[in-house]
Amino acid sequence: MNLTRRQWIKAGAQLSAASMLPWSLWADQPQVPHINIQARETTASWLAAPTPIWAYNQPKLTLQQGVMQTVRVTNLLPEPTTIHWHGVRVDNAMDGVSGLTQAPIEPGTSFDYHIMSPDAGTFWFHSHHNTIEQLARGLYGALVVTGNNEPRFERDWPLLMDDWSLSRNGRIDPAFANPHNQSHAGRMGNFLTINHQAGPWRSEANAGERVRLRLINAATNRILQLHAAFPGALWLAKDGQPLAIPEPVPEVIILGPGERWDIGWIARDAGQLLEVSGDEPLLVAQVDLNPSDGTEVPAFPDAMALPANPMPHLPAGVNQRVPVPLEGGTMGRLQSAQYQGEPHTFRELARNGQFWAISGQTGMTETPLFRARQGESVELLLDNRTAFPHTVHWHGHHAWENGRWHDSLTLLRGQQKAVRLIAGNPGKWLIHCHMIDHQATGMMTWFEVV
Repeated sequence: MNLTRRQWIKAGAQLSAASMLPWSLWADQPQVPHINIQARETTASWLAAPTPIWAYNQPKLTLQQGVMQTVRVTNLLPEPTTIHWHGVRVDNAMDGVSGLTQAPIEPGTSFDYHIMSPDAGTFWFHSHHNTIEQLARGLYGALVVTGNNEPRFERDWPLLMDDWSLSRNGRIDPAFANPHNQSHAGRMGNFLTINHQAGPWRSEANAGERVRLRLINAATNRILQLHAAFPGALWLAKDGQPLAIPEPVPEVIILGPGERWDIGWIARDAGQLLEVSGDEPLLVAQVDLNPSDGTEVPAFPDAMALPANPMPHLPAGVNQRVPVPLEGGTMGRLQSAQYQGEPHTFRELARNGQFWAISGQTGMTETPLFRARQGESVELLLDNRTAFPHTVHWHGHHAWENGRWHDSLTLLRGQQKAVRLIAGNPGKWLIHCHMIDHQATGMMTWFEVV
């Protein structure tokens, strides 16, 4: 029998995923119906006049840990697109990176993604084709993967936070590729939404209920500085991976684009989530408290601790260490870098719309940053040599740093961090800055697992 390309990809995805799973997660999987997603043009009723945006017909998906799910994506947009499953350890062919792991989905056509997450937790999905425009137009959604042994939360709320660059008439600023923004901190918005709705977000909880807030930064470039004014709140997970022991929430949460925090809270009083980077705090979300009905308030932290996901074992040593200097931008010290296989001065790079480099390379290259065999331990020595912060995201993997697993990690100006990555599913995997202006102008590369 001759397999079509789509059948081959599907079979390969299932086999590769099975090879990385504990048997208990792979055996006896139930049959689940297909999920149908449409990427389409629509409008948002935020201001007096409608705002044209691009969005998915399902802005939130819920999957079950360890269960294979087919997601059929139909492109109703006027240009090609893809979907990347941010933070999910999928088979490489399903990662959704246009030009690296798949051909883009052309207008009027569909593509079947076969998604199986070995991890329960908070993730999200978004376009990874012409990302600088499609993400800014709204092509993203929340992805919740439920586990069988998670504690029960009476209230479980994903909060997808985004800043939109809108004009006075409510239209999205069409200057997506602005060289000044791209060579600095990136395009910043002036209008807050949570879950594609005008902020602040508001809801209610009963006294004594356990509340889970899944904080997701969907902004194209803005690093959120959040103050979680929820008395007694605990930090439960980072980037979908549970903390071994829940920790008190810090005074300010630094949440770079693509990063996620799960917060657990027992509703004893009303609570607020504030963005505090400006001169005045901005209300992002508010949870009001309903009067007590005599419900017993449970003890914590054990009542809210999340079970660990099946993460790889971290060996004592490493197989290879890879320096990853981040360079470029305005006020940077980048003198030259390789671009399209040739050395260029920074001035020449800027004339080509390239402002940033990883490990001396600007933009995608023919050779990977590194190659590793499946199961090998790789230490990435991240070094931010620029005048701006960067949130580095690696696809298909989590990396260990400071006692936690991350798939996205923010480095402030001049900061250095060493992360440990265990090579997982075979294939070509992207590493890039999730400030999308920086990604689009050079700060991206890839690695290969063989």
